[in-house]
Formats: sequence, C-alpha cells, structure tokens
Amino acid sequence: MGYSELYNAGLERIRAIGMEPYLDLGAETHSQNRLNRRDLDSYVFEMRLLGSHEADTSTTLFGVKLRAPIVAAAICESRILKRLGPWDTPYLEQIAAGLAAAGSMMSTGMVTLDELARIVEAGAPVLHMVKPYKDDEQVLKHLERAAELGCAAVGMDVDVFFLEKAWDEVPGPPVLGHKTLEDMKRYRAATKLPFVIKGVLSAHDARAARDLGFDGLIVSSHGGETIDYAMPVLQALPAVRAACPDLPILVDSGFRRGTDVLKALALGANGVGFATLLLIACAGGGKDAVAAMVGEVQAELQRTMSIAGCASVAEIDPSVMHRVAS
Repeated sequence: MGYSELYNAGLERIRAIGMEPYLDLGAETHSQNRLNRRDLDSYVFEMRLLGSHEADTSTTLFGVKLRAPIVAAAICESRILKRLGPWDTPYLEQIAAGLAAAGSMMSTGMVTLDELARIVEAGAPVLHMVKPYKDDEQVLKHLERAAELGCAAVGMDVDVFFLEKAWDEVPGPPVLGHKTLEDMKRYRAATKLPFVIKGVLSAHDARAARDLGFDGLIVSSHGGETIDYAMPVLQALPAVRAACPDLPILVDSGFRRGTDVLKALALGANGVGFATLLLIACAGGGKDAVAAMVGEVQAELQRTMSIAGCASVAEIDPSVMHRVAS
C-alpha cells in the first residue's frame, strides 16, 4: 500500500472508535499546530534537474547509520492505540519493530524500564527520552538502564517542566516537575551516552544546553502540548542552528511528508521526528504498516532531493528552498 492507503486504513480504525480528535492534542486553542502547519506549507522548492543524480538519503545520528534522517519522535502510551487493543504484541514494540525494518530509529517517551527493555529488543536503535520525574532516583535509574540496554542516546524533555496540556484539560502528569540548572548538570554527568535536550524553541535554550555540556538538541513544541501560540518549529530552527553550529539537531512536531523533511534539513536539522503518522500507520496495520509508512516518507524525501539537485544529505543546498510571499 502507498502513503494514502496506509494513512486512510489507520484513520478509518481511529474514527470508528471516536478517537480522531485525539490526533490533535494542542493546548487550549490548538493554535500552535495550526500555525505550525501553515508555516511548513509556506516553503517551496526550486527544481534543479540538469546534472542531477539520484539522491542518497543515508545519514548517521549518534553514531548509528540510518537509511534516512527520518526517526520516531518520542512515543509512549497512546490513548488511541490503547483503545484499539488488545494487541498480541504491544503497540510500542510493533512501532519499534517497524522502524527497525525501515532502517530508522525509535524514540521513547514515558515508558517503564521493562517496556524500554522490550522496545530495545525489537531491534531499532533507541533514543530514550527520560522525563523530568519529581523523584530524582527515577531519573537516574532510567539513565542507568538506558546505558545497560545499549541505547544509542538519552535525552530529557525540558518542555514538560511545567507539565503537558491537551486542550483545556488539567496539565499533567503530576509525577513530572521543574528541574534546576544544577539538576541538569547532575543528570549530564550521570551517563556517558550522548545526551540531548528536547523542547528547544529558542537560541537562549540552545546556548544554555550547549554550555551545560549536552550533546544534541531537539527543536520541538511537544506536538503543541507545551504552550499555546508557540513559535512554529521551522521558525525557531535557524536561530537554534546558528547558536549551536556543531551540535546534532533534530526537529519534530507536525511533520507529515518527505517534503516536510527536506524543508527541515535545508534549515539546519540533522534529523526529523514523526509520531502521529506512526501512530496512524500502526492503528491500520501494526509493525508492517509502520515500516511501509516510513519507507514511503523515505522515498518521498529521496525523490524530492533528487529533483531539487541535492545528491546527498550533506549536500542539501538551502538555496533550493524559498518562502512564498504572503
């Protein structure tokens, strides 16, 4: 099945249980997701076909070779997929297995240590995002276990210091909380794995993370659940890249197609995270649909790069992209 068939198969099952509204969990007015998509759609490409070559989309992140700079954004318990159960194989493990088959990388959200172990066993390299738990020992246990299991990297979602908010629900979960700079220094010192900071939407936080010794950044608004009217991620990305020219930078929140990926790469990202799209694919067909969907987005990226004259990820020329005049 192609992209549309995979997408519609998942969406049909999600609609059948009345859960389609949960695909857009932006805070309050949902402005962030709406404005973020409008911003993504405001970029267009030149075509550079003479002298072009079929693009090589392969890349390396955190020492791991990937088929393309397309990875999972942090995924944890899904209200949607949970309602679609029971699953013969837990859906997080199915997503991880699908990513492994597609030569991609899994990223975890709030999972138990047992779940983390099973996700790692599914075969994809794993970026384990450790939540800022109020219980300090829980943070340290997650960092330690990630290293023991051979995760590719760890990270922390600083964008949930003041909890997540969907619509006008009460922010949560209450087990999370604010962390000081001293806390962050301690966590950085507690592991030898590459450690990234997720939820960076300003040069201010990019510089602070760099100065604290962190190894990478994720430009993200947590799918709109951090703050209403957050800056679109592609608006923030160039300033973050300028502040930290030598750090690997990922970006997520609202990406849907291979063309979206190239836009982010042209503005300075090293990789792009998908979550909602993977949940929809998994809803429709489990691990095989996840693998197929990632493959479709990879193919879209390769074709767009080829037509735009970008022969490899390292050779992506930002000048092929322009902003549509408003």
